[in-house]
Amino acid sequence: MKKNSLISILNKIYRLLDFKQKLNFVFILIIMVTSAIFTQITPKAIGWLTDDVLSVSGVSFEKVIPFLVLILVVNVANEMIKIVRRVMVEDIATRTEKKARGIVINSLLMAPLSYFRKNMTGNIHGRLNRCLDGTIKLEKLLFMDFAPAIFNSIASVVTIFMTLPFTLAMPMLLVIPIGTILVFAQIHSQQGIRVELLESKSGMDGTIVELINGIEVIRICDSVDFETDRLNDKSEFLRCKEMKHHKAMALYDCLKFFNQAVFTVLIIGLSTYLATKGIISVGAVLTAYLCFNQLIKPLEELHRIFDEVSECTVLANDFFEMVEIENDFSYSETKSSTATRTTEEIIRIHNLNFHYSEDKEKLILKNFDIEIEKGTYLGIAGPSGCGKSSLIKAICKLEKTDGTIVLDGTNINDLNRKDIADMIALVPQSPFLIAGTIYENITYGINRKITMAEVEEAAKKAYIFDYINHLPDKFHTVLSEGGTNLSGGQRQRIAIARVFLRNPPILILDEATSALDNTSEKHIQTEIEKMQKNNGTTIIAIAHRLTTLKKCDKIIVLNNGKIIEEGIFDELVERDGMFSDMYYGRLK
Repeated sequence: MKKNSLISILNKIYRLLDFKQKLNFVFILIIMVTSAIFTQITPKAIGWLTDDVLSVSGVSFEKVIPFLVLILVVNVANEMIKIVRRVMVEDIATRTEKKARGIVINSLLMAPLSYFRKNMTGNIHGRLNRCLDGTIKLEKLLFMDFAPAIFNSIASVVTIFMTLPFTLAMPMLLVIPIGTILVFAQIHSQQGIRVELLESKSGMDGTIVELINGIEVIRICDSVDFETDRLNDKSEFLRCKEMKHHKAMALYDCLKFFNQAVFTVLIIGLSTYLATKGIISVGAVLTAYLCFNQLIKPLEELHRIFDEVSECTVLANDFFEMVEIENDFSYSETKSSTATRTTEEIIRIHNLNFHYSEDKEKLILKNFDIEIEKGTYLGIAGPSGCGKSSLIKAICKLEKTDGTIVLDGTNINDLNRKDIADMIALVPQSPFLIAGTIYENITYGINRKITMAEVEEAAKKAYIFDYINHLPDKFHTVLSEGGTNLSGGQRQRIAIARVFLRNPPILILDEATSALDNTSEKHIQTEIEKMQKNNGTTIIAIAHRLTTLKKCDKIIVLNNGKIIEEGIFDELVERDGMFSDMYYGRLK
């Protein structure tokens, strides 16, 4: 993706702001101008004090007091308006962060599945956090550091020209272009290494998440030392990259401070010389020195500000790349289906070809054809990699395919995600559970008013009511992330309870009962058959445990993306074919 310039990125950040935030920027600008003016009063006051008061012999201290009061009031007022500015900037930043986080999460949730196959979870997570922080930090830098530094520099330049002779003012201003050249040279030299550092840190994040997810296997294999060494190697590589950056920064810092030191001595020497010649007063010498300090102070900060802005620009650009990820094809604009769903042929697939976008040469499903009548209990069997899960993804519009898929009389291309969600419920082998209550997990994704009685009934059908009812908090028991405080079978039963609550026209079971004991599976199987009989639910079940498919109205056997066998359970077992080989253990 094309890299955006700083101006382009700032424009995109600006578009994230609401009207109130934009209006606040006007007040912040006024505050910064006022603060810049206030900073120039102290040097002028000290110059007046030196020339008009202290130069007079026998002056009383009472004449000094107004100058001291003026300096105190100005500095206190300046600090107060800085506090107001900070609060306003932080308010804008936190609101922007909230909105930006929502936008990027929404973008990721609607991203193509291929994006998540190409990028490690840890990489995405670490990248997201750093990019979001960098984008908000860029906003703060501009209005907390950069803009005040620029306004203060401008105010210092105006004061210098209004107060000091041209012969002194011009040499003072030469420090600016030289210092600026060094700053930009520093930034330019570090752009490449910054990208490398970000990529290395993303890789480190991915490795750490990988280790956490595989903690059980690591312990079983006793590979802690191996993984520690592997992580140390990556850490050392990252450390070397960082030191390369820091050494270059240190070199440029030396050059910048040398530049400032030379000019400081030059200005002191020149102003003192002019004072000895009577061209300027002693107060003007002090004013010149103080104004020069106020001029180089922002310059000292600019190298840090520009350095951080450069880093934040890279991060912000990465953030907007994530925001601008093209939506998955299933979220393309389609009209909500208004077709009358009366056909008995609820699912029809014709000439279906499927491959993953990353490997277009390898077809998973080849010229696949099938018709599934309404209310059918269809079983799907076959060896690993035969196309079972790919077929399910195609029916659920999770992957783009070539061919025709018609759901309940409507082409799947004319159905949006809401249409699909209303028609199909999927129970995968590893169900998705949120870090919330059992009640929230059972009702997850259901957009209608639900009674507690309905939830309890669904739990009973899923054969998990008794377990839940014996918990101290019952349905309000909080599950850990992914439901790790439950067994695999309990997680599956909660997911199945969610399906019973939804009561969908089409139910897809992808190894949905693989973790259940025989008693639980038998009970749930009975309830699923009741759903089919009473509601006309179309059920599609994938199972490696072939006995799960005994009650199916029809079973198809897939191999290499094609149907090679079909029939009922007993027929397929007795037939000399792949299903029989799988059943008797002759084929895995």
